[in-house]
Amino acid sequence: MKQIISGILSLSLLSTISCGLSENTKRLILSTSIGCGVGLAIGAVYDEAQRKKDTKNKQNDFQRQIKESLTREKKKPQNKGKIVGLGAGCLAGLGTGFYLNTMYDNMAEEMKKQGITLEKNERGGETVGLTATMDGGIAFEDGKADLKGKGKENIDKLAEALAAYPETKVNISGHANRTGAEDLNQRLSQDRAVTAKNAIVENGVESKRIGSVQGLGSTTPRTVNGKEIDPKDGSNRRVEVEIVPAS
Repeated sequence: MKQIISGILSLSLLSTISCGLSENTKRLILSTSIGCGVGLAIGAVYDEAQRKKDTKNKQNDFQRQIKESLTREKKKPQNKGKIVGLGAGCLAGLGTGFYLNTMYDNMAEEMKKQGITLEKNERGGETVGLTATMDGGIAFEDGKADLKGKGKENIDKLAEALAAYPETKVNISGHANRTGAEDLNQRLSQDRAVTAKNAIVENGVESKRIGSVQGLGSTTPRTVNGKEIDPKDGSNRRVEVEIVPAS
């Protein structure tokens, strides 16, 4: 009975907050109330709620936190440098495109600071996946597959982001620049993909969320503004992580 009352109260609070907000925000509130069970399951909101000690004001705090998370979540000083998240169950309520677009909006700016480029993969006008390209951030020396320089920091940040969006899985591809025999490039790119996968798992992302892990050798050089970079360029020593819905 307590759970039923709590659920009704949460839905009532969400309905009250939705008044005067945009249609997209209303949809987010309604969808999440169904898919997430007890309202917008944003990681930052949960963390704030857990820190509240005064149980007398819990309901007021919950209402305020949801409203703030919907309007100014990325602008709050305490969230600077953090990745805002969505909890388990949200994908069903929000839908694939909306979930991934929210993920992109909350991740892209912070990823860019780390030297990671995040791009949307679209099909028929709908976002079906995201690709994180870690050129220069996850840097590999010529002929080597171990992470160096800022690469470890970037893996940590990417793993943090993935942990905040549990209803996704990742496909990892390793790449090499065109120096030496292609069979060597192939093995090297595979080792780089495996290195990235192991680092992501070590940072708390469940191994069951890892999809394909493959090396593509030097067959797919980077492109900038639609133009292919010289396959021999060192920036082609990279790893790309495709983020797709777990379902």
